[in-house]
Amino acid sequence: MSILALRQRLILLAPLAAILLPFLLVPSVWGFVASFTNYVPFQLDLHGVGLRNYTNVITDHEFGAAIRNTVVFTLTTVTVAMVLGFGIAYLLRRPFRGRDLVRVLLLVPWLVSPIANGVMWHFLLNGKVGLLNALLGMLKLPDQPSLLGVRGWALPMVMLVEIWRTAPLVTFLLWPGLTSIPDEQWEQATLEGATLWQRLRLIALPPVWPLMLTVTLLLAGNALGAFDSVLVLTGGGPGTETVTLGLFSFTRGFKVFDWPIATTSAWLIVAAVSFLGFVYVLLSNALLRETHAQEAT
Repeated sequence: MSILALRQRLILLAPLAAILLPFLLVPSVWGFVASFTNYVPFQLDLHGVGLRNYTNVITDHEFGAAIRNTVVFTLTTVTVAMVLGFGIAYLLRRPFRGRDLVRVLLLVPWLVSPIANGVMWHFLLNGKVGLLNALLGMLKLPDQPSLLGVRGWALPMVMLVEIWRTAPLVTFLLWPGLTSIPDEQWEQATLEGATLWQRLRLIALPPVWPLMLTVTLLLAGNALGAFDSVLVLTGGGPGTETVTLGLFSFTRGFKVFDWPIATTSAWLIVAAVSFLGFVYVLLSNALLRETHAQEAT
């Protein structure tokens, strides 16, 4: 690469660097360094504490509950959203009147901010003015408490709201790949008597599999850091039933003002997301090698 070409690339990257350095990279690096100190804003007595913050976080009972909740939340919401999103995209692959309008409407839950979604569902599920008790009132039945405040129901309801928000995005992203499959392949499979599962496995999945892997990583990373909608819906309750890693870090930093613990837990989330990214790279490379091997044969 010539010096002129290198200089041109650096000039093109300069605006991006001007944004990332002061607003992303510097705070990230400082946060990582601060996780090994007793850092608190405006505190003058700053000194290193080694791994004490990490030990305190890992042994924290609420953090343990947050790990459990986040694992369940991530596995459930990502799996169900991918299955529902793929299924809806499969149904929308054939043209019909108003299909484009349906695609736009499906994307609305994702376009609305998580906080707005949380506020909306909080009132819909409210024990006094919610939709459920409105229907029960019409039937002259007694009111029921909000499921968001009932143990055993709070986390599933939070997951349901997240699935409602993310499944349409999966549909929107996978739909172009499914519609690009030639009609002749579908017709041939039908003539050969292929079952629904065979059509999905042999025709629908192969062209969209790499994209599905990317979308899965996107949803998993988003789920690992989820806190805003959970904060509005339940605040982490009842008890610690809906506390997530993101909410734990947010609460410790901005409500309890325990900055060392908040910073440390945030970096543990970064480590989890980075691990997912590493797994994604391995799977992508394996998939790419398999594709090249098939093309060579």
